[in-house]
This record gives sequence, structure tokens and C-alpha cells, in this order.
Amino acid sequence: MSIEPLIVVKGGSHSSIFTIRSKGSDYILRIPKGQQGWQTKYVQHKIPLSNWSDQQWATDAAREAGIPAPEIVYSNRFASESERFVIMTRLPGEHTFDYEEWNGGCPYDEREFGTILSKLHTVTPSGYGPIDDFGNTYFTTWAEFLTAAAEKMLEGCAKWNSLDTEVRRALAAKWLPALSKLHMERPALLHLESLGYANILFDPGSRRITGFLDFEDCIGGDPLFELDYMCHYYGPRGTPQPYFDYGRFEETYGIWPENPHRSVLYRVFRYMYPLAGGQLNSKMAIARNQEIAAYIDQL
Repeated sequence: MSIEPLIVVKGGSHSSIFTIRSKGSDYILRIPKGQQGWQTKYVQHKIPLSNWSDQQWATDAAREAGIPAPEIVYSNRFASESERFVIMTRLPGEHTFDYEEWNGGCPYDEREFGTILSKLHTVTPSGYGPIDDFGNTYFTTWAEFLTAAAEKMLEGCAKWNSLDTEVRRALAAKWLPALSKLHMERPALLHLESLGYANILFDPGSRRITGFLDFEDCIGGDPLFELDYMCHYYGPRGTPQPYFDYGRFEETYGIWPENPHRSVLYRVFRYMYPLAGGQLNSKMAIARNQEIAAYIDQL
């Protein structure tokens, strides 16, 4: 048996990853590092962060739905935080890479990705917002989670002074009340760590997807939230895009859940994420402020 570091060119900030090679099979050793469950940072007052380590519930739910997720062979989730690790089966295929380097278009079959997201979105979690290793959720409605996340983001922007005062006031007056009125009949399982360009393994020859990875950021919510997030990177569906064929995707995903009002509410989150974390230089922060201001009248 040998243990070798698995080189992750981009990403991998939440864990250290190694390949375990044995005579029979290869496995992945994942050692979590730092806070797990990205969405938990916006609602920490309700969430025990120690419940995020191995992504057991979401990974098992994906496998049961027919999605090519790895099998968790062993997890010592009850060890101290510094001693936790997870062993998973290693799936075949190559990792996707930065979509802006996809010179020949999408490296995998968009139809197959449509099938995977369609299966994922049929899974019903216990509630809304971040899902821990045991399948627990911490919000009873979609509106409750979104409002809590939005309020936390506005606090972050105030802390970093990254959002124009008038824009912040307008969001508090229009965005928060609109979010609080959203209603859903049931939550769907959202991945939020793939969005079509990351955490996917594929076979270059056939373009077949061989693995769908990393479920630590899963939440229960509206499928449109995930689909609009994907459009944020690839570009709008209405015109041909160089990186992704929406037509092929929708052949297997099914009917796109159109809702212009919700799409506007969700897109504000995309621009708020970096501002709330103080991650932008002044030039980019100004651009994000302008993009958010353009949505104010549509809220």
C-alpha cells in the first residue's frame, strides 16, 4: 500500500487530498481543513459547525439517486477536529478545469450533466439551507434561510465598508422584504460546488461523466438558485455560449423553472458574496456595487 498526495491545480482549499493505492483498489483520503460547508458562514448562529466533516448524508443520497458519487468507506467524524479524515472510493476520469480554458467547448456531455442535476433536484432534504453530515437542516422555510444569509452579508459589507451606503439601504428596504415572501412547496437538494465546471470527473474520449464530487456545500432550496448561479459563469441561456450548450443540457434536465423575479433576487447574492467577505480590491468592488445597483429597481 502507498499513500500519495493528489495534486489539485485549482480549488482544494477546504481539504488535503491523497491517493491510497492498494493491490485491490485505489481510494481517496480526504483530510478536512478549515470551516466546512461554505453556506454556513452566513448563518453561524444556528449551525453547529462540528457537524460538517464527511458529507455522508448528501453523498449517500446522490448515490441512491443514481449519481456517480464516491462511496464513503470510512469516516472518523467523531474524532477531534484536527484528527478527522474520510476514506472514499476513487472514481475514474479526469478533473474538469477552468471553463475559460475550454477552447473546444465543454469537455463533458452537457446532456449527461442535465441528467445528473435533474436526479439531484428530485432528492428532498429535511428542510432548507445548509445540510450537515447527518442530513440535518436548520431552517424550516426557504425564505427564512435566504433572509438570514442576506442579513449576514449586509453585516459583512458594513464591516468591510464594501457596499455603497445608499445601495445597502435600498437592499435592506427592498431585497430583504422580497426574500421574506418567497415560498416553496418542498426543498430540493442543491450541490452548489459544481455549477458545471468544477468537481466533475469525465472521460476525455467519450465525454462521459464518471464522477460527481464534493457535497460539503449542499443546501436544501430552489433549483433555480443553482441554475441561475450556473448562468452567472457561463452566460445567459438566450444566446449561444462558447463554454456550455444549454440546449443539450435542457434535453435531459427538463423544463427550466423560469421565474424572472426570483432570478433577480438570487443574482444579487452572486455579487454580494465577495463584497461581504472583503475579498475585492477597490476597482472590482466599485464594479460589483454598480451591478447590484442596476438590480435595485427590479427587486
